[in-house]
Amino acid sequence: MTRLHFRHRALLLAVLFGSVSAATSLIVVPSGASPVSDKQAQASQLEAQINANAVKLDALNEQIKGAQSQLDQANATIADAETRIGVAKLETSQLEKLVRGRAASVYRSASNGSSSTIFSIDISHLASSQKYASAATQHDNALVDRLNRAKDDLKAREKDAQTARQSAEAQKAALQAAEASFQATNSQYSALLGQVKGDLATLVAQDAANRAAQQAPKAGGGIAFDPSKIPPGTGRGGVAASYAQQQLGKPYCYAGTGPACFDCSGLTMAAWGAAGVGLPHNSEAQINGFPNVPMSALVSGDVVWSPGHVGIYMGGGAVIHAPHTGDVVRYIDVGYFERAMRPG
Repeated sequence: MTRLHFRHRALLLAVLFGSVSAATSLIVVPSGASPVSDKQAQASQLEAQINANAVKLDALNEQIKGAQSQLDQANATIADAETRIGVAKLETSQLEKLVRGRAASVYRSASNGSSSTIFSIDISHLASSQKYASAATQHDNALVDRLNRAKDDLKAREKDAQTARQSAEAQKAALQAAEASFQATNSQYSALLGQVKGDLATLVAQDAANRAAQQAPKAGGGIAFDPSKIPPGTGRGGVAASYAQQQLGKPYCYAGTGPACFDCSGLTMAAWGAAGVGLPHNSEAQINGFPNVPMSALVSGDVVWSPGHVGIYMGGGAVIHAPHTGDVVRYIDVGYFERAMRPG
């Protein structure tokens, strides 16, 4: 199947991380061209820039959700670790009192009555002390073992908390960076939309329709794609695919999970939710959280992935996805995607 030029990883990475200054620059029309061709060239460039920014916004939306999810997990780990630290500290303190009290008792019972100086004991060497060892019972040894385990557990919980705090700081920085990039790109996107006026509006709409047609599934042999020819799905995958079909034409919206509008991972999450399978609301978490399947062995309902984007495979080389802001849930050729996973 022919891969579309816009789906290559290099272009997507460029859209995600490259400079977008060109998106807001004035569109230069070559001198000597006819007014009609001038307008058409301007519209084509404008539509391409609008689409590139919209694709980037979709990917940034997924990046923001992923960073927020990891930040939430890190904060939950911190809270859990701090609770465990409190329990471990209390247990350690209680055991230390018991061990010190038992050691003093053993010392007094072992005393021969001669004059003694004030008793001082090092807890860390308590078990190996000759006087303690000679008088210690099995219960005493178990008590010391419990104290050592409690101290080890306290150290482990404190390490967990420290690691989680470092992770949370990193995720917070990633989230802030993604949000800043999102806002900047959204401003550029809005500025581009502001240029779509008059005759340009019609021409840009035509170019957008042409792009959608180019992205549509390929039936092969020059035959136009016919959704009615898609083979019916079975099992839970069939339920997910059927749900996705029912959302066709609904608008894309940031962080949308339906029923009125969707983002890309919100659509796949809702589709598989209808089949009784929970998916995370993030494209990267979805592709990495379930068994991957070869692109040559796709069945109806499989979640297909390209960097920062996911869709539901329907069969016959067709995928339903929520593209990006300004677009609607629609079909696209499976050649746009690179990997796939099967939730159930």
